[in-house]
Amino acid sequence: MIRSTLIALVGAAVYGFALGSAHSELYAARNLVKFPALLVTTSAVCATAWWIVARALNSGLSFRAVQHAVWRLFHDSALLLASLAPAVLFCARVLRATDDGNLGGYDGFLAANLGAVAVCGVLAFARQGTQLFRSSSLTRARAFALATCWLALTLGVGGQAAFYMRPFFGFPLTRGNTPPFFLGAEPDARGATNFYEAVLQTLERPPLPSAWPNSR
Repeated sequence: MIRSTLIALVGAAVYGFALGSAHSELYAARNLVKFPALLVTTSAVCATAWWIVARALNSGLSFRAVQHAVWRLFHDSALLLASLAPAVLFCARVLRATDDGNLGGYDGFLAANLGAVAVCGVLAFARQGTQLFRSSSLTRARAFALATCWLALTLGVGGQAAFYMRPFFGFPLTRGNTPPFFLGAEPDARGATNFYEAVLQTLERPPLPSAWPNSR
């Protein structure tokens, strides 16, 4: 258990370092702590939330089985993300070398990494969920309902935790500044105060130069 925990934390730190390298060495170094903290926080909240949902749906799953599935989910996610770290680091360094010092490829890099985290999470979820449900007496319909609730909870908790713990990387314009370790509920460049607003506004329009805060 200790060994697998250390492996997962190292995997998350490696991916976080690659992610932060798109902005600066400061962000990369901070992400050695922040990205593992993101996974640990999300898994801790989901461990309780998953159990509550499992009980509400009368799944018959034991507390221990649910906790094990949650931990294995985030362990697998960390390893999958670590496998992408070389490609992310390469893109991050290219981004820094070719951007215009203002926006660069920020939105594209953001979207690509959100997609990578989501895909890795879903793949890990599918693997752990399949193993857990095969060992239980759940019907297919109830297993599907439970998996859907769990996945929605995980995406919701993880997304909001990431928004609170930002910045993991930031606009090229803000290089040289020292933002807080966590920005928390502070509005982002577009005024979004939560993860879902931020994603929607990123898809709708790029940030205006006048809206870029120095703290980002």
